[in-house]
Formats: sequence, C-alpha cells, structure tokens
Amino acid sequence: MKRETKKSRIYTLCAICVLILFTSVIMSKWDAIFQRGNPVPYMAAAFKLSDDNTFEAVENMKGVYITKRGEKQDLFQMIQDRYDVEYKDQLGSSYLFSNSEKNYTVGSEIYWGRFTVWTISFDDG
Repeated sequence: MKRETKKSRIYTLCAICVLILFTSVIMSKWDAIFQRGNPVPYMAAAFKLSDDNTFEAVENMKGVYITKRGEKQDLFQMIQDRYDVEYKDQLGSSYLFSNSEKNYTVGSEIYWGRFTVWTISFDDG
C-alpha cells in the first residue's frame, strides 16, 4: 500500500512538471502562437498543404490563404485567373494586381516563420 502511494505521488509530480513546462512554453511563445488570433483555422489549412496543393483557403475567413513560406506562384496564378488581373509590382509586404478597372492588393504576413498568410483585399485605386 505504501509503495502504491509513493508511485502515485511520483506520477502526480511528473504530471505537474510536464504541465508547468507546457504552460511555460505556451506563455513564452504566446504572441507568436496567437499573432492572428485563434491559430486552429490556420493550422488546419496548413496541414492540407502539399506539393500538389501549395495554397489553401483559411476556413471562415474570406480572402485569406496560407502557403508555405516562399511559395506564391500557384496562389498568384489563381488570383490572376479568378479575378482576371495581372501581377504588377511588390509594395513592401503587399503585392499589386491590376486590370483596366480595378487594383487588387494582396497582403502577406509571415506566420510562425514557416508559412505565409495572404490577404486579398480590394482597392478602388
């Protein structure tokens, strides 16, 4: 009986240590993990990325896509085809697409150092 109590205390102590370690990591990386709010939709979309599927829409967020960092060619081709626009120029972290009627600005943000989140917004400019 005494031996079971001792094992139980050891397991409890180990569980507490793991919980403290996990909480410490979450707290130290809080800003990065939650830089765009709830990370679950972004990670769900990121898990769908592959060699054949280089970009993915983020669920329940209109005009928001995710790619692996540095992979933008397929996304840009989709934008050009869907909106009948042409890529014009990079403006810092934004990219300008245009046709004779409208300009489209596509913003980019590095996410967790491994991904890029793209936001398509419309500009009447």
